[in-house]
Amino acid sequence: MAISKELAQDLSPAAIKKAVVSTAIQSPLTVYPVATALVAGVYSAIIYPSTLALGLLGVGAVTGIGSWVWQSIVKGDDLANDFVNAYRQELVERRDKALSSLSKDLIEIDLNDGLSQIQLFKDKYDNFVKVLDKQLEPGELTYNRYLSIAEQVFLGGLDNLDAASLAVHSVSAIDIDRIDNELSKTDNSTKASELKSRRDMHSQQMNRVSELLLENEKALTQLDEVTTRIASVNTQQGRAQVALEDAMEELQHLITRAETYSK
Repeated sequence: MAISKELAQDLSPAAIKKAVVSTAIQSPLTVYPVATALVAGVYSAIIYPSTLALGLLGVGAVTGIGSWVWQSIVKGDDLANDFVNAYRQELVERRDKALSSLSKDLIEIDLNDGLSQIQLFKDKYDNFVKVLDKQLEPGELTYNRYLSIAEQVFLGGLDNLDAASLAVHSVSAIDIDRIDNELSKTDNSTKASELKSRRDMHSQQMNRVSELLLENEKALTQLDEVTTRIASVNTQQGRAQVALEDAMEELQHLITRAETYSK
């Protein structure tokens, strides 16, 4: 379930602008006219510059370039919002699917701290949304982009819990009490070595669980801090957007960390 590099997208304004330009270039309204112009141009250059070929060259070039300008500049914000909305919907679907199965896994292995973190991520995400609703206009590009970043952090936290669950499952068949009891009684060095190896494996995996849970605690704290910073921004001031972007950049760092820890 871990966030892949493809899913954990860069949602900076520059990255979104690049996606919009790419979408405009790949649009049929851009591709086909430009392709027609290229064919007509090659025909005119190599075979014969007929009036029809030159006409197709001109019309195709003007239509293709016009389509690109219209979509990337005039309709750019709409394309960007569509891009972010589609991406956010994918995150929501993955999050909801993960929540259902993950909760059952954590109950099965009795990882109560993990269950508590799921609820905390829900509460803090909901609080983030409430604050964002008051500071920005729901549905606009910046609003949807910020929500998508928060969704990434939420999903990253679930990825950490999924990795923690897997770590616990991997050593669930190791009976530590039995191993300690056997070690206290055995004089066989070979047997003792094998028992200690199993105990070390158990210890390593449980330490990993602790590290993953701690990383989530850091993410939860950061969500609170960013939410508080967004609430304190005066959106009527000229530097409000800069302050908001600075706050969201901190959440972007969490996404990178979550991807690293869940692997």
